[in-house]
Amino acid sequence: MARDRPRDRVPRPPSLLDALLPIVVLIGLLALTIALFAVSATDGPLQVALLLSAAFASLVAFKNGYTVASVAEAAVGGVTAAMSAVFILLAVGSLIGTWNMAGTIPTVVDYGISLVSPTWFYFTAAAVCALVGMVTGSSWTTVGTLGVAFVGMSNVLGLNEAIAAGAVICGAYFGDKMTPLSETTILVPQLVGGGLTVGQHVRNMIEGSPGGWPLGGRRPDLHAVDRNRRRDP
Repeated sequence: MARDRPRDRVPRPPSLLDALLPIVVLIGLLALTIALFAVSATDGPLQVALLLSAAFASLVAFKNGYTVASVAEAAVGGVTAAMSAVFILLAVGSLIGTWNMAGTIPTVVDYGISLVSPTWFYFTAAAVCALVGMVTGSSWTTVGTLGVAFVGMSNVLGLNEAIAAGAVICGAYFGDKMTPLSETTILVPQLVGGGLTVGQHVRNMIEGSPGGWPLGGRRPDLHAVDRNRRRDP
């Protein structure tokens, strides 16, 4: 009976080179794809590069003694852990498209011009985007909806669009990281494991997330004075 059983293959632990090679191949393929196809890379070539990188990582796993069944099981487990984030991203795309088609963004711009003070525009943009990011749990939704509105308002008010975009991104990502509704905040503890909870993950990010808030609170009238001085002959 013992002779009829196949010997169990004991996988070898990966070396440092085994761990680094898939990352190097991934970066190289992505860079090559962008260099060859530019903006059109998102139409399919990037996905092919990702699949080729995954295939290379599987070859490294086979070299170290892992079976096809174990690699397939690991792939299914990774996809299963990310399904909650995938559904949230699908909802994000639907919400952005709905707001654009319903005229919500132009409405926000129209009311925002009359209600938001230009003196505290950047800080207001960051604070509102942070609040919406915490409620929706998505920085992409916030940037794709209210972020577009605030950048449009900055253009109408004669403010710097780049600084407004920075304030929007600062607030949106801060709100996204500080809420248990975010897909990335939920996904990271699931991937890391080790008993890490979503609440602990949020508390760990509090130390580094508010770093951009002092820049978001700069008064735009001071920036306007500096810009006017540079324009004067």
